[in-house]
Amino acid sequence: MNVLSVKLLGNPTVKFNNSKITFPYKKSEALFYYVCVNKKVSRDEAINIFWADSNEETARKNLRDALYKIKTSINENVFASSKSVIEFSDDFIVETDIENINESNAVNIYEGDFLLNFPIKNCYDFENWMQEKRDYYKEIYIKSIHNRIDELISVSDYSSIEKYGNILIKNDPYNEKTYRYLMKTHALSEDYNKAIKLYHELSEILKNDLNVEPERKTKKLFREILELKNAINSDHTGNYVNLKSKVENLTNYYTMYHETYPSLSSETIDTPGTSNISDIESELKNIEKDLTVIDDLDTEYIKIKMEASYLAGRYYISIGEYEKGIKNIQISIKLAHKLDNLIYLLNNHKQMIFYAIQTDNNDVMNDYISKCLNLLEKRDIIDERGIILRLQGLYFIRTGNFKKADKALNESINIFSSLNKFSSKYSVNISASYNYLGQMNKDLGNYEDAYDYFMKAINICIEHSVVKGLEIFYSNAGQALYCMERFKESEDLINKSIEYFDKFNVIWGRDFAEYYKALLEMEKGNYAEAKVHSQKAYRLAKKLNNPKSLSLIEKLI
Repeated sequence: MNVLSVKLLGNPTVKFNNSKITFPYKKSEALFYYVCVNKKVSRDEAINIFWADSNEETARKNLRDALYKIKTSINENVFASSKSVIEFSDDFIVETDIENINESNAVNIYEGDFLLNFPIKNCYDFENWMQEKRDYYKEIYIKSIHNRIDELISVSDYSSIEKYGNILIKNDPYNEKTYRYLMKTHALSEDYNKAIKLYHELSEILKNDLNVEPERKTKKLFREILELKNAINSDHTGNYVNLKSKVENLTNYYTMYHETYPSLSSETIDTPGTSNISDIESELKNIEKDLTVIDDLDTEYIKIKMEASYLAGRYYISIGEYEKGIKNIQISIKLAHKLDNLIYLLNNHKQMIFYAIQTDNNDVMNDYISKCLNLLEKRDIIDERGIILRLQGLYFIRTGNFKKADKALNESINIFSSLNKFSSKYSVNISASYNYLGQMNKDLGNYEDAYDYFMKAINICIEHSVVKGLEIFYSNAGQALYCMERFKESEDLINKSIEYFDKFNVIWGRDFAEYYKALLEMEKGNYAEAKVHSQKAYRLAKKLNNPKSLSLIEKLI
């Protein structure tokens, strides 16, 4: 008897009498899996699932071709002879890994989502069916893990519980009930640091992904666990709370002075009032000093150190002190790896991309874009993917691959346009991609198109009351107008850009704005004023060590 062994959970595989089978194209393979699951499928149903957009004659031909490809791949007539239905021949035994799965054994059988990494283009009914099956088997798997954890609790096997708890979180990262359950379990075994770590990881995920805080029940449990830990070591607990508060407050404050490129991916922020940037460095030094009095083997210490190093890296990179900035970012990356903290790995990698943008280092930029995409393969965070696609689009622009750049940037726009239906905070990300499309057209000499894209970026910001990012968008629009010799309009926008640079007290990108301001003053014959702006542009470019702006400005001075 011939045996077909079909693995549907995880990456799908097919074996015929222990020999691996490959299919020539995806739809024939998808049809094979569909029949494996449903056992008997009418030809009309198959056509509606896979070729609904074709006329009847073409659809039936495509179905015949797909069935033929399946047969030739297996080298056997696997289907029963019928003109109306598709089912396997009685000469075949078809074994699948989903046949006997249940809540008692799924934890041992489940190797990944149903038909993992198996997309079918323009086949929406099949995609919907596949998603339903994924949800169904995932639910069985989750219930199976809960059953296993209950068993482990009954025998006090807390070390094994952590393994299965991580699986639960990975599969449902926003389920606070799961977090509370695991926090209680860790507290029961007196491992308070793991419980605290879980709470902060939850808070971070909720804040970054959903822009919400943990539920009241979760906060209450966290406070109770802190009190328990306080009974053992009150000094350390107090230090943690105070230090975490310091880092969070400084991070929020620093966002007002975010470097130019990262600000294009930031959430909407209000215009800051008068502040002194040097205060940030002073606060960073105070946090570093406070960290020295805490046990550096403690998990909570590592988390706060990771956050503080990331913030320091952001700050020093934004003011052009790259050696200090990169040193802090690399410390934060090392600690994020130790904590297996995906969000902070992404954040740090993005800072390295922004550093590469400012220093015109395409190799470093591409390296860290690849690292981000690899991380997102492990856990896809849709808004993060949108940001990385945008940055990849910029990389393609810088390396002259304009077709790929256009594709990546429009994919990013599509992602954030969908997200923007639920929250306008994503508007600046859409504007940023239009800004890069404008930059691409400017590089190609298509100044009219470039100007239109820059204005589209500006108008989206204005429509959604977003001010951060306008300093760059106005500057770029002004540059495009200058290239078209529309000098009066150009000057108006460059002046607006400089106003926003003053308002935010940031320097990334200002070197170009000052350079074009100098050119405009020269057009009017105001050479003394032009010299002031060209010298300011040179000082900024020198501080930021931007080769592109330096080469431009050196010709001017």
